[in-house]
Amino acid sequence: MVYDALIVGAGVTGVAIARALSLKNPTWQIAVVEKEAAVAYHTSGRNSGVVHPGFNPKPGSLKAQFCVEGNQRLREFCHAAGVPFRDVGMLVVARNSNEIGTLEELYRRGQANGVPDLKMFSKEELKKQEPHVKGCAALYAPTGAVVDSRLYVQALAQEASQHGVSFFFGHHVRHIEKSTIGYTVYSDYRRFRCAYLINAAGLYADYIAHTLGVGLDYTVLPFRGEYYKIAERKAQLVRHLVYPAPNLNFPFLGIHFTPTVDGKLKVGPNAVLALGREAYTNTQINFRETLAMVLDRRTWQLLQNREFRHVAAHSLRTSLSQRAFFEEASTLVEGLEEADLEQGPLPGIRAQLIDRAGRLVDDMIIERSANALHILNVVSPGLTCALPFAEYIADLI
Repeated sequence: MVYDALIVGAGVTGVAIARALSLKNPTWQIAVVEKEAAVAYHTSGRNSGVVHPGFNPKPGSLKAQFCVEGNQRLREFCHAAGVPFRDVGMLVVARNSNEIGTLEELYRRGQANGVPDLKMFSKEELKKQEPHVKGCAALYAPTGAVVDSRLYVQALAQEASQHGVSFFFGHHVRHIEKSTIGYTVYSDYRRFRCAYLINAAGLYADYIAHTLGVGLDYTVLPFRGEYYKIAERKAQLVRHLVYPAPNLNFPFLGIHFTPTVDGKLKVGPNAVLALGREAYTNTQINFRETLAMVLDRRTWQLLQNREFRHVAAHSLRTSLSQRAFFEEASTLVEGLEEADLEQGPLPGIRAQLIDRAGRLVDDMIIERSANALHILNVVSPGLTCALPFAEYIADLI
């Protein structure tokens, strides 16, 4: 059998693209090939579950193009499909006067991106909203929300299946060849033939692209994000998503507080350079992947950035020391004790693309080759952007 389109990867991006293609082309035969036993097994099911309002992306970027619409579309889909979803609103907090300029820049971006009902709060207004949050000002976005990300991707996959998409789990793609009809994709157990290939392999998207001579300027660096759960006795300490003012030179948003869809409260993630693309603890090391990372000149160029080294060292401290993690969280919220931090949700890995100059790539990156699309960078807010982004990809095809 020759599939009209074959998608490698069953994270939120791959599944959303499969759904979009099946709706746009009802007669197509579409397959999704995934090495794990279920959808959303890695990044898509191991994240904060935050539905972003859309003020972080730079205006004119693909993220900015899709985030505000994606927020509304995700909300509508979840309500229709019965996926757990909770409106909580988002606060980004200036902890001192030096960070107010960052809030003003995010407000400007949000206005340009069309984020609805953005407001700037004074210290007094912030205290009325969140008495335990430390800060001298805040940016407020009422469309900030949380979702059960794993159930969301499962619901997308179920709808795609209902429209004829075939899912093949436990099929680790080992080799891809260009053929006269398109591509032949070899897994551990079988081969798949397709006219069009969509590479949505997340942490390994660059590997697949490189085997086909595409995206050679880029490589993925894995950054692990770790969380703690706040003890039940303090779960009502904050009601909103509460973020620190970010460092706009990097795509990491800082350790923040996230109410969950089931009424709990978690804090995190940090952003620790991982020693493997699926190295979910400090003791897990993939020696082959770590060696490749160490030998890549792009990694060394990134490490020459003094500010990045400072950020990376600080994140590593929060990973190695619960006390350091607690101290970072305490700069944002008062009333916490270190004993309130309990073993949290599963860590996740951010597939962060870097370019030839060793710069962290902030926007989505799509590379094209003959009858193929390679989606190399869909970091946060990729979950929020997924539905309109998937339709954009379907239109490209």
